[in-house]
Amino acid sequence: MQLSTMELLIVSVGLSIDVFVAAAYMGAGFSKIRWKNLVLLSVLFGGIQLGVLVLGNLITLLPLLSITRTKTAADRWEGLTVLIFAALGIYMILKGICKKKVLERRKDEIEWKKTTLLALVTSVDAFFVGMGLGFLDTAMIEESLVLFPVTVLEAVIGIFAGYRLGLKENRRAYWVGGALLLLASFDVILHYYT
Repeated sequence: MQLSTMELLIVSVGLSIDVFVAAAYMGAGFSKIRWKNLVLLSVLFGGIQLGVLVLGNLITLLPLLSITRTKTAADRWEGLTVLIFAALGIYMILKGICKKKVLERRKDEIEWKKTTLLALVTSVDAFFVGMGLGFLDTAMIEESLVLFPVTVLEAVIGIFAGYRLGLKENRRAYWVGGALLLLASFDVILHYYT
């Protein structure tokens, strides 16, 4: 089963919400947005998210996981994909419900090692989604062409949102991301049972 471009877009937006929130956190600390930093941060988050997604997809090509694609084996992998998308959606909604207080403070200098680590942490879910999309035999090029620009755009919007609004709206962003991933899991179920 292949996901359409619209379905990939929904998954990508839901998946990139962590990037939006992390970028908003950084943007809230900036006294001024520097274009060079905006571009570098966006490409860093987008590149790592893309790399981890592709890695998760490549894992599905291992001989152990690439069992002959019979109807029964495909059913199992599609079921696992539904579980991955649904679990990540529920996790993000729960993350949005959590009322964690965050201290906002100005910090214009970017600590690139910490930021790279943050980009890796926000991309863990992309690894599992990459596996789920790999189990669905979704074309990696199409995944990449949708996810990278969406992640870069969410990073840019997150930086500006954090700069302008602070961090008070982050919980809603997690709810939206979780809802989109749950929508993607229901979409796979619809395809799975038809």
